[in-house]
Amino acid sequence: MKPIGLKDLFVIFLKAGLAFGGGLGILAVLEEEFVTKRQALTREEFLTDYALGRIVPSGTMSALAADFGARFGGFPGSVIALTAMVLPAFTLSVSLSAAYVYLAGTPVLALLPLTILPAALAFIVAAALRLGRDITIPSVEALLAAAAFIGSLVFRISPALLLVGGGIVSMVILAFTERAENPA
Repeated sequence: MKPIGLKDLFVIFLKAGLAFGGGLGILAVLEEEFVTKRQALTREEFLTDYALGRIVPSGTMSALAADFGARFGGFPGSVIALTAMVLPAFTLSVSLSAAYVYLAGTPVLALLPLTILPAALAFIVAAALRLGRDITIPSVEALLAAAAFIGSLVFRISPALLLVGGGIVSMVILAFTERAENPA
């Protein structure tokens, strides 16, 4: 693991906080910085931390900021990463709220769906494509996801039951895979 200083953490997470597209945009920036550009994490480490961030009771990107901040800078790193990531959204929210007060009822607000929303959608699609570039279809994970989607949408199976069932199927597949790789 290559070291990353507190100043670099601030810059990385400030850049991530400025990314369009919400979580996927932030995720794409973090992957570019930590995996591709700085090679501080392997892709597997990055995706594992992302998966863990998805299950903790907070926002996924907040969990990643706390995790990567602590990994590279301890407690101060977590504070710096979280602050830097939230700062652009906080500033933008306050600014847009103030602007809305002055622009309410004017034709300028009618332009937003025609300008900003398509650009944000393009950023989200680009991030999703970048993150999914290594997925081979049909993989076991893709088939499980499709089965869960069909089970939920078509057969109205409870998402909780689908999660438990997916976990059990995954454990069985993992056991067979390990057994095949390490015959006793």
